[in-house]
Amino acid sequence: MRRVAIVGVGQIPFRSRYPAKTLYELAFEATRRAFQDAGVTARDVDCAVYSVYADLLNRQTTPDVMLQEYLGMNGKSGVRVTDGAASSAYAARVGYAEVASGLSDVVLVLGVQKCLDVYEPRTGHRPDAALTLESWTLDVTWELPYTVMPWGLVLTAHMAKYGTPTEQQIAKVAVKNHANALKNPNAHLHIAVTEEEVLRSRLISWPTTMYEACLYGECAAAVVLASAERARELGKKPIWVAGVGSCHHNCNTEMSLESAGRLWPVWGSAQQAYRMAGITEPLEQLDLVELNDLVSGLEILSYEELGLCPLGDGGRLVDEGVTEMSGALPVNPSGGRIAAGHIAGVSGVYSAGEVALQLRGDAGGRQVAIRRGRGLVSTLGGAGAGLSAALILSVE
Repeated sequence: MRRVAIVGVGQIPFRSRYPAKTLYELAFEATRRAFQDAGVTARDVDCAVYSVYADLLNRQTTPDVMLQEYLGMNGKSGVRVTDGAASSAYAARVGYAEVASGLSDVVLVLGVQKCLDVYEPRTGHRPDAALTLESWTLDVTWELPYTVMPWGLVLTAHMAKYGTPTEQQIAKVAVKNHANALKNPNAHLHIAVTEEEVLRSRLISWPTTMYEACLYGECAAAVVLASAERARELGKKPIWVAGVGSCHHNCNTEMSLESAGRLWPVWGSAQQAYRMAGITEPLEQLDLVELNDLVSGLEILSYEELGLCPLGDGGRLVDEGVTEMSGALPVNPSGGRIAAGHIAGVSGVYSAGEVALQLRGDAGGRQVAIRRGRGLVSTLGGAGAGLSAALILSVE
């Protein structure tokens, strides 16, 4: 297979709502920024891979067709990917395969999502409509009846088995990520919180409190992928895709006392990406990680599934400051899902762009030290913890 590089990154800020902009306008702006960063135009792109989650929220069942026209790429190859909160990381994997296989030389990977353009006539509130339509897209046996509770069940099962993470350790993660977001101009939330404020905030689903749970926003993000030859021709500093992985694993129907409290798809996708990239000691071989902290406790469980520490030992990394901006392995320097922002169709490619910017040294005030030249993107979505995609990015 051919080597594949990220040669362009385009992001717009996460916002609660862009009332004056359509889905297509958000997509256009992120694409424009990615093209400008890469030094390409729509004419240079062979294929576009779109991540747009939840047709109902967009009132359009084929948004990729409309996007293709709006972005000036009629007549070119296009494909849409939708896989829950991991959708755009799966889209990046598809884009990688498109270039690595030789089918395309330049690929646009675009994630875009709106959620508050819909209206609920029974209550008169847009958020009610968004929640109603979102619920229709969820797994009907696990997520729909319980909403955010599955994450609470995963966390409490882990706590019962290993005694960790503690409420205090989870709160420390929230404090860290909110502090990181203060340095990110694209972040949804710019608020500093203390551990006490986090613990005393409104309970969402024990042990998760309000400051430990992500908001739902609107955003668009894009990356431009290119073959090694095209990357050299463009003259841009390439960030190589050294490893990719994905894993579907229904943790719900197969749940047992032995498997409860695990994020099996996160483990599975990371193992694939590690093997491909030659990663055997991730804590020693990576410079940063961007992962899914849909609720803060999941970040700690992800430390363990990603092999940064043994099972049950994730809380220790928090207590020792290992994952702080100044620690041995910064995690979510962007601010993570709870503060930088989250929406299912965008977050994965947004994280890929974040890691690429970090490895290029272009992350501004949130820049971490780059000593090893590698970073990890890990995503999680689906019915409870049902699917995950991972990427290893490298400067060499």
